[in-house]
Amino acid sequence: KMRSLHLFGLAALVRVVIIIYSEWQDRNMVVKYTDIDYEVFTDAARCVVDGSSPFDRATYRYTPLLAWLLVPNILWFKAFGKVLFALADLAIGVFIQRILRNVNPKMTSDQVNRYTALWLFNPIAINVSTRGNAESVVSVLVLWALDMLMEKQFVVAAIVYGISVHFKIYPILYGMPMFFYIGSSACPTRSKSLLSLDRMKFFVISASTFFLLTGIMYLLYGQTFLDEAYLYHIWRKDHRHSFSVYFYMLYLTSNDDPSNSISGAWFFVPQILVTLAFYQKYFKQIPFCIFLITLAFVAFNKVCTVQYFVWYFCLLPIVLPQCNLGMVQGIVMLAAFFGAQGIWLFLAYQLEFLGMNTFFKIWLAGLGFFGVNIAIIVAFVRSFRATSKAHAQ
Repeated sequence: KMRSLHLFGLAALVRVVIIIYSEWQDRNMVVKYTDIDYEVFTDAARCVVDGSSPFDRATYRYTPLLAWLLVPNILWFKAFGKVLFALADLAIGVFIQRILRNVNPKMTSDQVNRYTALWLFNPIAINVSTRGNAESVVSVLVLWALDMLMEKQFVVAAIVYGISVHFKIYPILYGMPMFFYIGSSACPTRSKSLLSLDRMKFFVISASTFFLLTGIMYLLYGQTFLDEAYLYHIWRKDHRHSFSVYFYMLYLTSNDDPSNSISGAWFFVPQILVTLAFYQKYFKQIPFCIFLITLAFVAFNKVCTVQYFVWYFCLLPIVLPQCNLGMVQGIVMLAAFFGAQGIWLFLAYQLEFLGMNTFFKIWLAGLGFFGVNIAIIVAFVRSFRATSKAHAQ
């Protein structure tokens, strides 16, 4: 048994040690530990300190809020952002515990800690935050909003949710299930009307928060902000570091006109259809609904990289107690997930470091990884149904 304080203390220590090591490796080895994105964030923060736009840094395609948050990278010490992202990891653990106790009131503290440890010591989550990716920031905002929603703190939930959508646009997928969760049998309110006061309060406040932040950024940085932070991702063609099933097509069409937003928008159709299907079926089980939507969104996305896995890994400990997955089945799922990644990474290594033409093989590996993700989604859906039926009986 391990107390929460010890659990979080050990998780923090692991991250501190890795951050210190990352600074040493960056200074002494040819292959850097820190992700190139962190260098982009830091350069953008330097632009802010100098009084210019963060978008003066080429390839900075995020909300200016991120550059503002990382100003201490310039004024204090460069690893500040990594520390911030690691702290966000720990905050995610806190919200996981809160939501687990909400969904499973009879769960013991030891059980809660075991499920929380699946996040705190997830090697991918640790690697992503200590390499300097900011995914933990938007993830903690999503979990904070989810926690407040389930506690019926609709105003706070709406504000935090609006910030999360501004920070990174993908949480907009959660808007519809969150809206209809309010007033459902799982979250009863005084009115069951379609446009009840609580539902409209959540909608208006979250939308206002998003548009207020976005409007301020537009006034400060103009059309460049919209182009880089949001519109770029519609026609983005990343044909190198991606697990996506669209990888090879994007590679073959990489020289086409990038402003062809109509063709780019078609990539989102499968994601929208899957999201609508999961929303309609599971919106009353809001953590499971958001988990499935996120897992499917990442699997079907036209760009799929390791840091995106954090978006659903942070929800995994919350939904696992609701799923009747056996030990053997879980081991097979893990082996398939990481095995498929390993094949892809080996072929990508041959391409990037050995100069071998493995584009087609990488695409085939991406198809295999996509198939594994679909099988995992099916396994979760089936196990959740079985658990739900057992509870109903």
